[in-house]
Amino acid sequence: MLMVILSASGCTKKPAAPALGHHIVLTANPYLPLIQQEMEQYLSLYPQIKAVALGVSTREAVVHLLNDSVRTIVIDRSFNQEERDIALHASMKIVESKLAEDGVAMIIHPQNPLSYITAESIQKIVNRSATDWTQIPESRRSGSIDLVLTGRNSGMYELLQRKIFPGSKPLEPATVMNNQDDVVQYVSTHPLSVGCVAASLAAGSASSIIKILPVRTKSPDGDEKDYFPGPREIHDALYPFHYSLYLYNAEAKAAVGLGFSAFILSNIGQKIIQKAGLVPVSIPYRTIQLTAE
Repeated sequence: MLMVILSASGCTKKPAAPALGHHIVLTANPYLPLIQQEMEQYLSLYPQIKAVALGVSTREAVVHLLNDSVRTIVIDRSFNQEERDIALHASMKIVESKLAEDGVAMIIHPQNPLSYITAESIQKIVNRSATDWTQIPESRRSGSIDLVLTGRNSGMYELLQRKIFPGSKPLEPATVMNNQDDVVQYVSTHPLSVGCVAASLAAGSASSIIKILPVRTKSPDGDEKDYFPGPREIHDALYPFHYSLYLYNAEAKAAVGLGFSAFILSNIGQKIIQKAGLVPVSIPYRTIQLTAE
């Protein structure tokens, strides 16, 4: 049997009630609060279901799915070729649902005078061809660049190496943290540091703790402009470093996982995503700009 990867589309007011059973959803750590909120709303519709969302690294979630120890995962990247080959060899049927869009935010200490950064400078920092702030043209300070990332099993690490800067050698950050919340806390107390975290996570941090750098790049008009990783800039592909959030389900038949996926893609689920600062995939973007009167 070939591996089947389907793209979920459309939205419903309330998905059909799935089969009963205890279900575990493994979620990439940065998105655990979001998925827990989605789960809470989902279970309020179907109180007979027993399900829980747990946070792990992206690679751990994939390994558990491919080992058939869980049936549903939410991760911040698509399957890589190695993982697709493993699923194909095991004759697994995998259903892929794109849930939302997010961005990679570059964060620095509030005392860092840097007011913007270019894509070229980010690449130099990430691949360590620049290790001192004096090597960054737009920087106005000196000192060793303390690049802070999550580890090799994290989605952010793989996004930077395989999607944002494809072909890069294995990344060698100066400081490795267990999760993106720890990256934020570390950067907030180390003036020479720079970190990469999910834009939705960075936006939820107090402005006095960290500073989010806009990326200077060409606008559609050909002028150079500074773009923050906000929902509008990500939706319109103005901010260059964005990615998708995926749900993968490996149930043999329609059950809790597929029902949960359908709920997240419903109007209710997508509005939760919108309120969390991500770009929903099933709601026209113009609704994001509306405010309550």
